[in-house]
Amino acid sequence: MRAKLLSMTADLLLPRSCALCGASLVGLSQGPPLCPACKEALRPSRSERCRACGKPLISEEGLCMRCRGAAWAFDSALPLFNYSGLPEALVGAYKFSGRLSLAPFIVGLMEEALAERWPGWTLVPVPPRRDKIRKRGWDQVETIVRRLEARGFRAVRLLERRPSEEQKRLGLEDRFANARSAYGLAKRASRIREVPAHIVLVDDVFTTGATADACARALKNGGAERVAVLAIAAD
Repeated sequence: MRAKLLSMTADLLLPRSCALCGASLVGLSQGPPLCPACKEALRPSRSERCRACGKPLISEEGLCMRCRGAAWAFDSALPLFNYSGLPEALVGAYKFSGRLSLAPFIVGLMEEALAERWPGWTLVPVPPRRDKIRKRGWDQVETIVRRLEARGFRAVRLLERRPSEEQKRLGLEDRFANARSAYGLAKRASRIREVPAHIVLVDDVFTTGATADACARALKNGGAERVAVLAIAAD
């Protein structure tokens, strides 16, 4: 928590510079801590993507090779970026360095994607491990979803993260088995009369798809008809 407060204080008191390249932002007192060049470069790709996982297609058409043999519980996914270069730096500055001042920029990109692809759908954040909240002092996905709510989007907290192994420490097959036991409908979800039919699952990074698949499976078992996934980046 102390590190988080120090980062927020630095955002307020130190001379503004781009959070990604360090360029001076003197004269640019409004908006996120990004220089014009980095903002321009951080535009979601319009290249052809896999219609299932949303990752870029190289030589394939429609579906990537992996998704042709997969039976995902989610219906589609859209990572805004590939997890490399400036997008990787963006996620790192926001997620690991606690640069909350980057949240409005990320939220703006997500708002555009939601309005274009899933207007009227309900947002559900992917829940974090409790020890991660204790360690970092905040939930980066929840922060994004709350800001989207402030812009008029409906969101409900239907999922819970149960005690389990940390995903990034596991191999591919173990990640799927671990995720299936790690995510489920929260107890408070029973107080919601009806699980929304159309849901957008919001996360920060889409990696193997194990987390998205487990969360979508839990939501569909609870009554959802379609589940899409929106993430900042795909690794």
